[in-house]
Order: sequence, then structure tokens, then C-alpha cells
Amino acid sequence: MHMSLLYTLSLACGAINMDCSKENIIHIMTATVLGLTNLASGRMRSLNMLRDLPAVADLIELCFSSTLDAEGRSYIDQMRRNGRDSGFLNWAPRVIETVSLPLSGFVWEDERGRVVGNVSLIPFFRRGQKIFLIANVATHPDYRRKGIARQLTSAALERAREKHAQAVWLHVRDDNPGAIQLYRELGFVERSRRTNWQASFGSVASDQSRSSILVMPRQGRDWPLQSEWLARAYPSLLDWYQPENWGIFRPGIFNALYRLLIDVNTVQWSAYNNGKLQGVLACQRVAGRLDRLWMSLPAQPEAEAVTMLLFHARRLLSQSHGMRMEYPAGTMDEAIRAAGFTSQRTLAWMEAPGEQLSHA
Repeated sequence: MHMSLLYTLSLACGAINMDCSKENIIHIMTATVLGLTNLASGRMRSLNMLRDLPAVADLIELCFSSTLDAEGRSYIDQMRRNGRDSGFLNWAPRVIETVSLPLSGFVWEDERGRVVGNVSLIPFFRRGQKIFLIANVATHPDYRRKGIARQLTSAALERAREKHAQAVWLHVRDDNPGAIQLYRELGFVERSRRTNWQASFGSVASDQSRSSILVMPRQGRDWPLQSEWLARAYPSLLDWYQPENWGIFRPGIFNALYRLLIDVNTVQWSAYNNGKLQGVLACQRVAGRLDRLWMSLPAQPEAEAVTMLLFHARRLLSQSHGMRMEYPAGTMDEAIRAAGFTSQRTLAWMEAPGEQLSHA
């Protein structure tokens, strides 16, 4: 076998006019062997939710412990509870294809049978379309740079296309350029980049007397522009993941009754400069949870208007548990920080064509 490989490499060197000395061939052999030893050992198989959920939860926690927020920790705890819940384990296999939960995917086992890699495939349904989200791509630190994440993601992408997905999405933190490059190589294209912001509870001081921005309760006349700006800030290309009900912010007595019936509490403010609307901030309040904000701004917003709107909300809602907001990354980052908000994470949303588009 050793002499056969030497002969093959010698022929290859000659074919491309390389140095065919014995020393050079041995050098090529050494590099080849070293490359082969860097390949992942073990095997890939489909997720078995009856036994894999606790191990997958442990792996996700290990891989992302430094960036997990309260929502992420709750997600992992729920995965562990599901893995111990016989009722859930009896119900889940029957709804894998119909509910948006991480019930299917692939894992990578090492030679000892430990789960050291994972990918989840989550179905979504929107306007008659089947869309899959590839999530929870995780590789144990001891097994990275061996191609496991690439093979798991490729398998999930192929499985989604086999199931006739119209589109396949994933999201990845913007501070993980290696993962972003991997997904680009697999055919994913970035469609949006969005930042999650959070501000703690407590009053905040701002000197509005020195500002030309006037903040007041949102007026009904502001709704047409507000709805237009909301659609731009929170585009429909992602509403399959988190559908928004802008009706809760619409003015009018009937919409007020609607909010009362569904037990939704909202408060909204508008920012004006010299009589011109510069932005609207809407807040949905839920008992025991962070207040959620939606900011709608013109195409060329004033940074001062953004800061003053957020200052105003923090001052009036100082007794809340805190507030959170998602907004397109980069556009108003400094203005949002100036109001005391902290960036939790920025996600790049990436899309790959689904089964129908891939064969177009």
C-alpha cells in the first residue's frame, strides 16, 4: 500500500511538472496523512428525540454558554424537561412535520457514542408556504474544524429540500465570521441583519428642554406613516418566523375594544421636529415580562429623535421589568445606545433556495 501510494504521487507530480524527488513525495504523503487525521471520527445519524434531547441540550449549553441570554437558557431548560416528559415524547413524533419545534434534525456521534454535533430542522408555515429553519448548529469544542458542522448543515439543507421546502433559513451571530463563511459556501445568502436591544428598569434623566424634538402621545393622524415605516423596519420576508399583528397599534375605538378583548396593553409616542413627524415608538406591555418596543422611522431618520423617544419611554415606564427591542443593525445603533440600551446580539439572517427554487 505504501509503495502504491508513492507510485501514484510520483505520477501526479510528473503530470504537473512538480519536483518528483523522494523527499518531496514523502512531504506530500505526510501532509496528506495529517489532513486525513483531521477528519472527524464517528458518524452522523438522525435525531432520536426519545433519547437525544438531554444530550443535545447539554451540547448547546456548552457551545453557547458565553452568549446565552435568559431566553436561551429557558429554551435549553425546556429541552431538558421535554426529554424527561413521557407525555411530550409520546405526542411529539406525531407532529414533527406540523409544529414549529426542534423535533427533527441530525446529530454526530463520536466513536464512543457521545453526541458531539447537532443541527435542528424546524418547519414553519406561512401563506401556504413551507419554510424550514436550520437551528442549533453546534459542535463540541474538542471536535471543531473537522467538517462536522458543514456535514450536519448540508444534511439538514438536503432534508428540507426533500420535503419540498419553498425556502430554507438560518440565523447566526454576526461575531461568528467563520460560521457565516461556511453558510455562504453552502449557498446561503444574507437577507437581513438585526440587533436585539435591552434596557434595564429604573428611571433615566434626559434634558429634553435643550432638544428641538417634541415627544407626545401618538395621534391617530400619525398612523399612515407609522404603518408604512413599521413595514420597512420589520419586513415581511421574516414574518414567517415571528408574525406581527400591527392591528394592535391601529387607532380608533374598534381597535381599542379589540385590544381590550385580547387583553393587550399598548402605549405609543410620536416625535416631532418643527411640526414634522420624525418617528413613532410603540410599546406592548405584558405583566411579568419585559416591555416590547417597536420603532418606526422615516427613510432618513434623525438620531436625536430616536434617542428622545427611547428616553421618554424609559422615563414613563420606569417601574417596568425592563424593555427590549429588535431593529435593523447599524442604522441607529449609536442613537439607541445613547438612550441607555445595550446590544444583546446581532443576528445575520441567511436564506438558501428551497426544493422548488433549486431546480428552477
